[in-house]
Amino acid sequence: MEPIRPPYNEQELLLQLAAGSEAAFTAIFHHYRGRLYHYIFSITASRETAEDTVHDVFLKIWNNREKMAGIENINAYLFRICHNQAITGLRRMAKETLILSELQQENIPFLSHADPACQKEIRDSIQQAVNRLSPQQRQVFLLSRQDGLKHKQIAEQLGVSINTVKTHLGQALRFLREEIGQQYGLQATAIWVIYQFS
Repeated sequence: MEPIRPPYNEQELLLQLAAGSEAAFTAIFHHYRGRLYHYIFSITASRETAEDTVHDVFLKIWNNREKMAGIENINAYLFRICHNQAITGLRRMAKETLILSELQQENIPFLSHADPACQKEIRDSIQQAVNRLSPQQRQVFLLSRQDGLKHKQIAEQLGVSINTVKTHLGQALRFLREEIGQQYGLQATAIWVIYQFS
């Protein structure tokens, strides 16, 4: 896919973005939003998913703006993040469909789509538990489960060994399972799998 060639100095914009410039962020957003949307739509065939993914990606860019000065190819960077987000979303939807079907066959009604309040409550509890992880565990966990990175990629990004990544991730998963399991038991286990917190 050919990169956009905007009539401005993109590296300068990235430097400005890293310094907190909302104008630079807006300029990059407007240049890439349309192409990223169509790319995600081509993968997911869902306009809602495409909109949500682009929103999430640019929110991530803004929240990590201090790191943008070190990005040499923002085109490749944005499309890679979008691709990972889209694939993660597709896997989650496929897993949700499969598990809900299996639970319904076993006559377990509490996870049906008719009870979104229960699902939201458990997801919120999972997120609260994630926030209680140590900074290192939370960072590794989110890079793995939210960004879809593999152990080697996480190790390279954080400048640590693969064993360190495995250790932090294992500790995080044990903590989260115990925290959520104590509150919700089987319900949490099913939601955990559906939303890829496993």
